[in-house]
Amino acid sequence: MIPLTHPTVQRLLAIMDQKHHWAYPALTRPGLTRKQLLVHFQHEYATYVRDFPVLLARALGQVPDLPDVRRALAENLYEEQTGGLSKSAPHPELFLRMMEGLGFSRDDFEESALDRDLHEAAASYKQWLRARSVESPWQAAVALLTIFVEGSVNERAELEGSYVRRRGEDAVKHHALVVHYGCPPSAMQLVRAHGDVEGGHRGDAWRIVLDHTKDETIAKIVVETCMDALARWQRYRDGVAARLGIERDHSLTAAPPVVAATR
Repeated sequence: MIPLTHPTVQRLLAIMDQKHHWAYPALTRPGLTRKQLLVHFQHEYATYVRDFPVLLARALGQVPDLPDVRRALAENLYEEQTGGLSKSAPHPELFLRMMEGLGFSRDDFEESALDRDLHEAAASYKQWLRARSVESPWQAAVALLTIFVEGSVNERAELEGSYVRRRGEDAVKHHALVVHYGCPPSAMQLVRAHGDVEGGHRGDAWRIVLDHTKDETIAKIVVETCMDALARWQRYRDGVAARLGIERDHSLTAAPPVVAATR
């Protein structure tokens, strides 16, 4: 069990509570055009999906002789780059198969075209992730990738046990791309793979933070890195929403919770 009253856990969960963008509901219901869907997924792929195994490798490369941490990150990297744990395929490849299920071409996700058309906020976030993944302390790089990037707004509820994400065929059957946009379930291997392995990776991520951020200075940097990530991620998602032509309805948007200050 992860102790939710631990000061660093509390601060990180306060950040994850805010990892919900105001435009997200528009992506989970019908009404988007094919062009809007394509722009959204092109940005997701170019900003972090395509290179996430590389980011993990960069962070792993600076971890000192700590076998438990190296093993956990290596297993995560192995799954992301090969699909070996879930008996599937590399996760970037599974993403492209999902895109093909929506009727898009792999040519739509060619690196040169994607990087040329990235919104400037997305390009900035992408480059920051690459730079931060190899900066010390290693604990901040690992927390950034395994807690913030891989985590979601449901992090607190999952740790509390009050929220259980759908898995397997149940997750596929209820996924917005299947329900609203006609993606065939056979193309949703990425969703199945996430369900097979994500629980273990989440536990590993939080245990690494608890076991290796006992120094208050390190803990402060970890929290501040994830706070920075949240601000950059929000700007990135704002940029994509602008590209999609989605306007914010302030009357339906609650004020975000306050992030706990670091000492």
